[in-house]
Amino acid sequence: MIVESPIESASRVATGADRWAWWDWWMDRKRRWVRDGDRQLDEGLFRAIAAGTGLPPIYQRSNFAFRSVRDGADRFLGLTKRGERPFARIYTRFGNPTTEYLERVLFQLEAHHVVEKALAENEPEATIGALIFGSGMGAISTLALSLVRSGDAVLAGSLYGCTDSLLRALSRFGVEAVFCDMGDLRSVRRALDAHPNVAAVFLESPENPTLRVADIEAISRLTEERGALLVVDNTFCSPYLQQPFRLGADFVVHSLTKYVNGHSTSIAGAVLGPFRFMKGDFFNWYKDLGATPSPFDSWLNSMAIQSLAIRQKEQCASAERIAFFLRHHPAVAGVFYPGFADFPQAELVRRQMRNGGAIVSFDLAGGQAAGERLMNYFARRDTPMELAVSLGSAISYIQHPASMTHAAVPEADRLARGITPGLIRLSVGLEGPDVLMDHLDRGLAPA
Repeated sequence: MIVESPIESASRVATGADRWAWWDWWMDRKRRWVRDGDRQLDEGLFRAIAAGTGLPPIYQRSNFAFRSVRDGADRFLGLTKRGERPFARIYTRFGNPTTEYLERVLFQLEAHHVVEKALAENEPEATIGALIFGSGMGAISTLALSLVRSGDAVLAGSLYGCTDSLLRALSRFGVEAVFCDMGDLRSVRRALDAHPNVAAVFLESPENPTLRVADIEAISRLTEERGALLVVDNTFCSPYLQQPFRLGADFVVHSLTKYVNGHSTSIAGAVLGPFRFMKGDFFNWYKDLGATPSPFDSWLNSMAIQSLAIRQKEQCASAERIAFFLRHHPAVAGVFYPGFADFPQAELVRRQMRNGGAIVSFDLAGGQAAGERLMNYFARRDTPMELAVSLGSAISYIQHPASMTHAAVPEADRLARGITPGLIRLSVGLEGPDVLMDHLDRGLAPA
């Protein structure tokens, strides 16, 4: 009797080239251009691209006049002129010049190496496309709906609470959500082999809020072998700290609300992925679901991205000092920070991130009661931090994942992922480490 291996059995499932007409095209470009030995864009070039050549005006309008009937018909076919992206200048739900500027900048920050390689070979067709959304969840929801169909499964790690609940809710459409420890490569392999119908893998690295890191490159090799797509939520890092396409990701998503905006003035999201998919099937979902941003929000984010590297570099330096401070504080039972030299995945962090980041999570010796005292201290208006659930801002934010951002995750799953009742997540801003450490010490003082 011949026994099929899990991978041989999976080959009959509609994934890879059986499902996506662009799969072989993408795998070829991914091998030649998208994966890259240099893990980071040079910081000086990153800053130059982010600064750009000047912001566009705010095209605060809902629609655009056509030059002729032929011009309108061409635009609805995706035929555009003067370097505009497909379907431009029709209706702001389809695209807006202000938003297009942000799409171009974000694409270059995530995939400048692809541009250089394509230009060297005189390749006229784009490899990676980018679309901006009205929120991060708008971006993730649209992508998830566009990739799966009844009978599929999605494999996920420890994700932001709303992403987690979205994937679970797909069960009503016949799509199974499977969860595993993305930080354990053997666990990922076992889950993929046990579920050959996995169409897409969703991961965050570092994970929210435990900061466990996934080996993006190794996981991408596993998904490619099985004809599945790898989606990396790069919100916690931004393109400044990590560029997942270089590591083998198929899609990169962002909540631009966080580090890209950096000032808590706008909600927005982004999806970047294979151009043939982005301009075809995915664009139809984009325009039909309507989760598109306002021109003003795109302008705010275009302005904020200019200072991304400078802001985040300073935030990371502050976070490192604060993490060491908390680690030696008597009221703290444990600190999770990827920048520690003895972090369990420190070598992996060095391989795929620019530094340890600006998020610090920690458990208090006094458990949830001590955590509530600390967070209520920062809820006061006379402290240099806010009790709030966002991150990546110039303002430092402190929050309680178990009762706030991850409350929708079933309790057993929260505990299995290390999201304990006493866990606190701190997003370090720009106030400066000394003043933040001083107030953390006050907030951690015995009652």
